[in-house]
Amino acid sequence: MRLKELLQESLQAAKRRRNLIIFFAFVHVVFFGLGQWMVIQGYPSAIELRTEQLKNIQELPYLKPLTGVLADNLPLKILYTFGFNLVFGAFVSTTFMGLVFFFPYLIAVWRSFIIGVLVSDMDSSPVMNVIFYGTFILEFGAYCISSAIGTDLGLSVLWPSRKGVGSRMEALREAARDGVKLYVLVIIVLFVAAIWEITWLHYMGPLLKQAPA
Repeated sequence: MRLKELLQESLQAAKRRRNLIIFFAFVHVVFFGLGQWMVIQGYPSAIELRTEQLKNIQELPYLKPLTGVLADNLPLKILYTFGFNLVFGAFVSTTFMGLVFFFPYLIAVWRSFIIGVLVSDMDSSPVMNVIFYGTFILEFGAYCISSAIGTDLGLSVLWPSRKGVGSRMEALREAARDGVKLYVLVIIVLFVAAIWEITWLHYMGPLLKQAPA
C-alpha cells in the first residue's frame, strides 16, 4: 500500500511540473531530430563529430564493465546500468546541476543532439530499432523528469516567489520535497529501461553480430 501511495504522490508531483517535463521532452525530440538531419544533409561538422564519437564510444570507461567482468551476468548488468543511469545520467548531471537552472537544458540539448548524430543514417535491423527506440523513450523520459526537478530547484533559488514563499531556502525545500516524490517515477522508469535495453542486448547481441551486414 505504501508503494501505491508513493506512486500516486509522484504522479501528482509530475502534474504540478508537467510544463517543465513537456518542455524537456520537446527539447530532446527537436535536437535528436536536428542531429540526424545534419548528418543526412552532410554538414562537415556533424560528420566529423559522428566519426569521432563512433571511434571513441568503445573506449568509454562506463561501458567496459558491461563487456568485461559483467558480460555473462544479466542481473548485474541490469543493476549496473540502472545504477549508473540513475546516479550519473539523472541525479548528478540533470538534477544536482539544475541548481544552476539552465544547465539541465544544455545537457538535454547536447545528449539528444549527440544521439541523433550517432544513429543517423546507421544501418540497423528492425530488432535494433525496437531496442534503441524503446530505450530512448524510457531513458530520455526519465531524464525529462529529472531535468524538470533540477530546473525547478534552480528556479526556486533564483525566483522564490514562484513557490509562494519569501525566502530562497524555503522555496528550495518546497522544490526538493516535490523532487523526492518525482524521483519515484525516475527510479521506476530507469529500472524498466535498464531491463529493456540490457535484456535485449544480452540475448540478441550474439545473433546480431552474426547477421549479414
